Amino acid sequence: MRPILIPDYFEEFSCIGGACEDTCCAGWNITVDKRTYQNYRKVKHPEIREKLQRYVKRNRSQQDDSSYAKLILDENKNCHMMLEDGLCGIHKELGEQFLCNTCATYPRQFTKVGSFVEKSLTLSCPEAARVALLREEGLGFIETEEPKDTRGLMSNELNLEKHPLFWNLRVFTIQLMQNRKQPIEIRLIILGLFIQKIERLKLSDLEQQLPTIMEDYLNRLDNEEFIESLKNIEGNLNFQLNLARDLIRYRMSDGGVSSEKYLAILHQLLDGLLLDENDNKEVQDMDQSIAKYQQSYLELYEPFMKKQGYMLENYVVNYIFKNLFPYDYNTMFESYMMLVIHFTLIKLHMIGMASKQQKLTQDMVIECIQQLAKAIEHNSSYLQGVRKGMEDSGYTTMGHMFVMISN
Repeated sequence: MRPILIPDYFEEFSCIGGACEDTCCAGWNITVDKRTYQNYRKVKHPEIREKLQRYVKRNRSQQDDSSYAKLILDENKNCHMMLEDGLCGIHKELGEQFLCNTCATYPRQFTKVGSFVEKSLTLSCPEAARVALLREEGLGFIETEEPKDTRGLMSNELNLEKHPLFWNLRVFTIQLMQNRKQPIEIRLIILGLFIQKIERLKLSDLEQQLPTIMEDYLNRLDNEEFIESLKNIEGNLNFQLNLARDLIRYRMSDGGVSSEKYLAILHQLLDGLLLDENDNKEVQDMDQSIAKYQQSYLELYEPFMKKQGYMLENYVVNYIFKNLFPYDYNTMFESYMMLVIHFTLIKLHMIGMASKQQKLTQDMVIECIQQLAKAIEHNSSYLQGVRKGMEDSGYTTMGHMFVMISN
């Protein structure tokens, strides 16, 4: 047996198959591990065997056994093994044991921290998004065990000798994000100030001072004068909207987006906030777009979040856990910046959808987060491009994070 750590929603998840409103068999590259590839060469079923021989090809540019081969997709970026009802032909005819690691484990994500294997769900799956986001009480975590030979592909591993303060930082970060005394935006700003503070310290000094610093920043949630000073920081909607337009435009140019559901959400955003561009990539009237944003925020987004802000909180906590935050990028502040970018894009899309539909519902929030996770979180080249673009533009300061987060 091996020890594992899971969010308390994890065991509640099960694939709903053909009842799902989306498909995990379209839009992404599907890698096939070496063991599964070798099993495919032995398949006797005539129809499946013919498809496997035609559409499963060696990935000779990769030396890793986990990416030994790949499934060739059709012209619509759908898997050739997908049946008309949206289910998998391999699973139906050969059984679950013949699924490659990618298909057998999705949307489960596996990471390793020290001796612990950690499991979470990526919210690009609609059912996973529902299970995680709708927990009004917030996300908890459970230590348990499983057989050592349990199937799964590690997406990341953290060396605790290299990052000895990881557990202290993770517990503090989740505790801060789940403290509902203040809106999620205020919590994110305090997190950024905390990270900015500790990154300036040498490791030896940080080890001594960290407990005091963490207590100080948690206590700031109750400091009315400090909170009021944060609330008085003026946001810059012109900057927010223009940055978001650049990020969306870059994503659309980075191989395009095949999901019709995401494209529908994007069009709602553009129509709802009057952000359609002319041939010169200019918005007709940015002042009018800002007015639309403010109206949608005040009349639709803010009232919804006062009652169901736990949905965004759960997204942030799940992101922090599954990504091994704040060690998922080169520096802790870089990790924080990328979290803020995900949060800002989700928030903007929701406000745009709300403006277009003149309402904001649980189902809309779930679909928005699920589709953005599918279009963005699974595209590592896009995320690296965004990181570099922010760096090249000089947008990597806490001041820019203030502007992105503030309403």
